[in-house]
Amino acid sequence: MRPLLAILATFSALALAQAPAAWEEPLARHEWDKAELLLKTALANEETAPVLRGLAVVYRATGRLDAADPVLERLVALDGSIPNLEDLARIKASLGILDRAESLYRRSLELRMNGNPDLLASIPIRVRLAQVLVSERKFPEAEQEGYTVIALRTRALASNVPGANQADLAGDNALLARIFQVQKKWKASADAWETVAAIQSAAYGDEDLRLADTLDRLSDCRFEMHMVDPAVEAVRRALVIRELSLGTVHADVAATTDHLGKILYYAKRYSEAEPYFQRTLDIDLKLPGSDNPELARAYDDLAVTEAMLEKYTESEAHYREALKLRDADDTLSLRNLALVLTAQKKNAEAQPLYSRALAVLDAGNNGDPEFLKVILSEYANLLRDLKRPMEAAKLDQRLKQVGKPTPPDKPTPKQAPVAAKQ
Repeated sequence: MRPLLAILATFSALALAQAPAAWEEPLARHEWDKAELLLKTALANEETAPVLRGLAVVYRATGRLDAADPVLERLVALDGSIPNLEDLARIKASLGILDRAESLYRRSLELRMNGNPDLLASIPIRVRLAQVLVSERKFPEAEQEGYTVIALRTRALASNVPGANQADLAGDNALLARIFQVQKKWKASADAWETVAAIQSAAYGDEDLRLADTLDRLSDCRFEMHMVDPAVEAVRRALVIRELSLGTVHADVAATTDHLGKILYYAKRYSEAEPYFQRTLDIDLKLPGSDNPELARAYDDLAVTEAMLEKYTESEAHYREALKLRDADDTLSLRNLALVLTAQKKNAEAQPLYSRALAVLDAGNNGDPEFLKVILSEYANLLRDLKRPMEAAKLDQRLKQVGKPTPPDKPTPKQAPVAAKQ
């Protein structure tokens, strides 16, 4: 929302000798209920642009975008100015009415580019248009807007336009990088993120937190290109920046060590991943709040990695700590702990874990039928090893009804290796 004074300055109801409208003071005071009542009364008497605009402000301020939409449509029909077109376009985009948002933004840009255009003023509108085009999956058009934004900024810089800033090119290139990333054009996206990193480094220095965020994105693209070492290098740089800026005990530092651990884990470099997962757990244990939601996941990630390294005693201990932190039984953690126990020939201890996991699935708390097949198959095999063939036969019979599974033979992690950050 624009600053309130700027909004009120657009209201044409006031003339030099004219008294303020009754609704203007409560609107300025953010007395939304009172302003809404007075605005509706004024609207019943006469439909004017200031009254429609004021009512739209009330609806937006109180979170009623669906109510603001038709009011702004009426305003645009009465006054199709650039600010009104763009206000309505933003509402349409928020409500998912993308084709109308696109046409409004294009009309706004057409008006802005007439005469002697303000190069910089059109850039935010092109950015919003590009975002709408991505949502519409009109990727070539979105890319074109991204390139246009960069070209306009570069032109403004070359012309020494007041307000043009070299550092803003980082955001322009980041827009293009995200457009490529949505399409899984990993090479093009990585190249764009590298450009963003170079601009940020030159503008802000090598220890700026904005650079760390960019390195995360660059790492994601490199990982998708199977460039593990360059991906790790980017996140390690991000880790150093965050440790210098935030200290060693911080949630963002823990997220970065976790990021590193997952890249190495999915590259099957388990011995390298383990110390990063251990660092993540150590940080989460020191963060305020005993109900830290990341703590159970940190235990899980470390336990999975230890299982891959056949450190079953340590893995078992960490899985048990993770289960203690959860209010409800987590079927994947129960299954993973059971696998760790069976690897240590602790079949009797694994049995109640499978039983609990199956009970949770039967209660309807897990909607994945393939995982149900995995539990039934593994549990039946375990019961046979425990010399309980009658119970195993019941599970076999049930498994026939849902089909044979194709389970992994080792514990599996809960999350993708690299979280998608936008």
